[in-house]
Amino acid sequence: MYAKRVTQELVRKSEMLAEFPRMGRIVPELNDENIRELLVYSYRLIYGIVDADVIILAIVHSKQDMSGGLPL
Repeated sequence: MYAKRVTQELVRKSEMLAEFPRMGRIVPELNDENIRELLVYSYRLIYGIVDADVIILAIVHSKQDMSGGLPL
């Protein structure tokens, strides 16, 4: 049940990005205005803004250290 709720919220928030791409905060570790995140329960939905497009870059646990860059 928890996984379903988290998944639904991740999808809902990602769909909102089409209309409001700058709604998330800048990822503090990366300090790039075009790489942002939304917090969803214990997860960080990290996305990039490229021209008029929004690209989901990663979904990581909020405790994961991102100081070394994106876990790609």
